[in-house]
Amino acid sequence: MEEGLCFQRAGRLSDAAKSYRQVLAEDPAEPDALHFMGVLAQQLGNLDDAVDLIAESLRIKPENTAAINNLAGVLKDQQRYPEALEFYQAAVAASPLDAYLHSNTGNVLKELGRLDEAAARYSRAIELDPQSYAAHSNLGTVFKEQGRLADAADCYERAIELNAESPEALSNLGVVLKEQGRFEAAAAALERALALNPNSDAAWTNLGSTVKELGRPEEALAHHCRALELNPRSFFAHNNLGTLLKDQGRFTEAVGCFEKSIALNPNFFLAHNNLGSAFCELGRAGDAIECFRRSVELKPGYHAAFSNLLFTLNYLGTDRARLFAEHRRFDEIYGEPLRGLISLHPNSREPERPLRVGFVSGDLREHPVASFIEPVFALHAAEECEFFCYSNHPHADATTARLRSKVEHWREVAALSDEQIAELVRRDRIDILVDLSGHTARNRLLVFARKPAPIQVSMIGYMQTTGLHAMDYRITDEHLDPVGVSDPFNVEKLVRLPAGAAPFQPPADSPPVSELPALANGFITFGSFNNLAKVSPEALGAWAEILHAVPDSRLLLVGREGNGVLATLADLGIAKERVEMIPRQSLGDYLRLHHRVDVLLDSFPYNGGTTSLLALWMGVPFVTLAGESTTGRAGAGILQGVGLTRLVTHDVPGYVRTAIQATEDIPSLAALRQTLRAALLPSLQDSVVFTSQMEAAFRQMWRQWCGSTKG
Repeated sequence: MEEGLCFQRAGRLSDAAKSYRQVLAEDPAEPDALHFMGVLAQQLGNLDDAVDLIAESLRIKPENTAAINNLAGVLKDQQRYPEALEFYQAAVAASPLDAYLHSNTGNVLKELGRLDEAAARYSRAIELDPQSYAAHSNLGTVFKEQGRLADAADCYERAIELNAESPEALSNLGVVLKEQGRFEAAAAALERALALNPNSDAAWTNLGSTVKELGRPEEALAHHCRALELNPRSFFAHNNLGTLLKDQGRFTEAVGCFEKSIALNPNFFLAHNNLGSAFCELGRAGDAIECFRRSVELKPGYHAAFSNLLFTLNYLGTDRARLFAEHRRFDEIYGEPLRGLISLHPNSREPERPLRVGFVSGDLREHPVASFIEPVFALHAAEECEFFCYSNHPHADATTARLRSKVEHWREVAALSDEQIAELVRRDRIDILVDLSGHTARNRLLVFARKPAPIQVSMIGYMQTTGLHAMDYRITDEHLDPVGVSDPFNVEKLVRLPAGAAPFQPPADSPPVSELPALANGFITFGSFNNLAKVSPEALGAWAEILHAVPDSRLLLVGREGNGVLATLADLGIAKERVEMIPRQSLGDYLRLHHRVDVLLDSFPYNGGTTSLLALWMGVPFVTLAGESTTGRAGAGILQGVGLTRLVTHDVPGYVRTAIQATEDIPSLAALRQTLRAALLPSLQDSVVFTSQMEAAFRQMWRQWCGSTKG
């Protein structure tokens, strides 16, 4: 027996097998020989034989902890995780002070998605053996999956202290630091990992993603390409390259990368989600929805893909009852399991005391949401409401700095898990927690699902219900959500402010309003600057009718071809030289595009919001089709606010007719252009009114809570 073990340790596997067979020829029931033959079969890749041999050894000698551990290891290699767990638990029960067994048990629990239990096993292994590099590293991986990035970084750093030559731990640390927004430190860790293992395609592509965030796109591209040189079948690198291209606005190329990633690994949920996002950018909402659904099927816990699905369903004019049901399903899947974490709120029930109000958003930077919330931050009465901001974006800009200067407290939370943010909100003793994202990018709705504040409100960022049972109110207005019409399709109680759903603040240093382009051009230019995903086939058909009816007219679009918009218009008889598509612009260039447009055509069934307000600010009227849903009434509400109800229509023929009529009196259209900015000025003054009404609504919510028995 000892001879066989020596051969096995020396890598002389055939000699080891011969030695064990000699032992078994003399005694076929020798348990140790059966055990070691099983381990040998595992080393040779004969996993079924390994299971049979080790199991037979345990039948004869059931107390052999080493055999129990090895059998569990083979079952794990076969991905038979529930069976492996049973054997590891038996081994731990027999040897409770064996750190290695606790760590191995954690590995299986991690594969089963039982992350809290896995973390407990790794922690126990570390208690028993503080020098266990593997246990520290594995615990870091669990924390990373749980979103506990700071804890994960600590674990990886400790693992590196124990084994400074571990490229894996350095690479994992780099990924966590990147997710924390610590990009310089992340790049340094990944470069150290590559110095130890320059052939790691994973480290190269992660370094590419990191330097992209540092504003070095060409270097990022080179790193992703290097990863693919090393491993052309790296689905991960193809996905990361696609993300880089998508961020550069190269959406068609990005689609190709994501499709390649999926071809290499059909179960890679991130690539399905990213492909959906790229399809959205190209206006292919239907295709995007299929991708998001597939991503959720593959990774049921990936709530970001479900939020993307919900947001995109709005583009298709989904039936309100079905859309509401989908939002409720989000709560059933992600909200209900967290209700056990909700505890009584100790906030003092003084109805008239100053309120502590928190705002959670990933858009506190140059973004439409920031333009709506900035007046509120600037105008709020600090003696009535003390504001806290929980900013969920790793990058700051000039807008971020401006917003930060207008509130009392600012928290950077992009690197924190949902539970850590919820705990921070509790420590800040927030009375009213406000969601500014809904189901848009970088939302933290699972913080709200934990109900860390006694009152929770959704506003501005998403013109729909969140679906969350834990969300108490949604701020809106009577135009977007008429009384009795929208209420059945919202989990939240709707609070309709007379001043509107949000204040409007135009961009600083806006270009002046130009003369009507048609006066110089001799023809009408229509435009649509909304996300192309909002442009339905019915809208394209209406636009074609309008262009046919208005001689020599043109259509200016903002976006990227890839959804067939140009081809569809061509099929409808619109010559290609009459339609121009321009890539997305910087804000200043975007505003100046309005100098080329006479009349904008709103998308339907999902209307524009910020784009429509900016159009009026730049002197360009728009025609809208008012629908049944909240997202289909935005245009009507905006036009009613400036007295242009004649441009609000209620069916496709009316939409076409109104757009044509708007161009029939050029002098009147030119005169209207010069009045629209002034018409919007009262809405700027309404920022004061809106903020006052919002604070009054918060006070009323608070009084009701103080008088209630719920905690």
